[in-house]
Amino acid sequence: MRGIPRYTPDGQASGSAGRGLYADRVMASFPLLAVEDEGRLSDAGLREAFVERLFASARLRSLLAGPWQPRDLVAFHARHKLQMLAHDPARYRSAGRVVAAAGGVSRPETAEAYRELFLTAMAGRATRGRNANVLLHAYGRIGRTLAQARRCDLVARIEDYRRGETPLDVPVALLAHYAGELPWLATQTYLAPFPAGLRHAV
Repeated sequence: MRGIPRYTPDGQASGSAGRGLYADRVMASFPLLAVEDEGRLSDAGLREAFVERLFASARLRSLLAGPWQPRDLVAFHARHKLQMLAHDPARYRSAGRVVAAAGGVSRPETAEAYRELFLTAMAGRATRGRNANVLLHAYGRIGRTLAQARRCDLVARIEDYRRGETPLDVPVALLAHYAGELPWLATQTYLAPFPAGLRHAV
């Protein structure tokens, strides 16, 4: 969406490039819309982040479009805990307060407040440090259920990732492997933010 030639009202090239008038108007009307420059999508990391954001937005839209109840929002927020913490811990906590108050606030007001916090959080960058903290948080929830050798291996893989010595897929795959016996972890969207088949197709 960037690199679009700009023109003056008389049709002359202005000598500058930007997002383009149409894109500017779309973003002005929908500031939380998931968008990315086409040229940047050749970067695998940026592409996966964009697809992750698209699917997170779609899940929220599906929830809010139906006859949801406060308990449904509680379940949605719980499923997205690790994913939101990786992107924006502060907004995760703020969204949690919106969820907690959902029973005493009108549904439209609750939906709008949660939507803004959730989509803004997902627009933030999931950094290596935040991802490592999320992985350790998940480990803290499941560590006692694992044999010592597995605990040590998982922590070692997380620290390898924190140091940049291994990709995120490695500790996440270990967590996903252990999730079969751990319902809380199995429901976390962090482990599968979008269909696995898209990982190499996008």
